[in-house]
Amino acid sequence: MQTRQLGKSDLHVTPVIFGAWAIGGWMWGGNDEADSIEAIRAALDNGINTIDTAAIYGFGYSEELVAKAIKGRDRG
Repeated sequence: MQTRQLGKSDLHVTPVIFGAWAIGGWMWGGNDEADSIEAIRAALDNGINTIDTAAIYGFGYSEELVAKAIKGRDRG
């Protein structure tokens, strides 16, 4: 997947990112934890290197799921 330099930094991000709002669950009628983790891993496996999340997304639950999904993965 293509990446773009983020401003003048050394960071290169994909133009498509994974939005983690819906995996937070509470505004979307709930979610399945395993499905959410699988979706994050699929995004990463397909080259996406940026995940959008915020504390308000499930009051921290989306961050917990992201942590579970990336645990043990090479982030280099």
